[in-house]
Amino acid sequence: MKTINLEFDFLMGPIVKDMYSVSKNKLVTGIDLIDNDEELTILNEKASSLYSSFYEFDKDDLCNFNTNLAKEHANELLELINKIKSRINSLNDGSIVINDLATSQIKNF
Repeated sequence: MKTINLEFDFLMGPIVKDMYSVSKNKLVTGIDLIDNDEELTILNEKASSLYSSFYEFDKDDLCNFNTNLAKEHANELLELINKIKSRINSLNDGSIVINDLATSQIKNF
């Protein structure tokens, strides 16, 4: 079994890509079924961009997470996570397990 972790971090995720592919010149999950799916790539980029927009930088370039903004967009982010999980499940050949930490992160805003 291979595990797909869903988790948010600034400019990353929710699909955690923690392996560097020299041939693709980018971070990947290491699961071709996931890494090569265009729909998942688009959904992941939308979710990552939305989540990263909750971070703000002050005049001293200190980074702060805007919880109020995150709460305003929580439902939109949850919808993207659900679409990502649904897409992974539709591609799943029985060898992939989803470890969804992103949903609890969103619910804790």
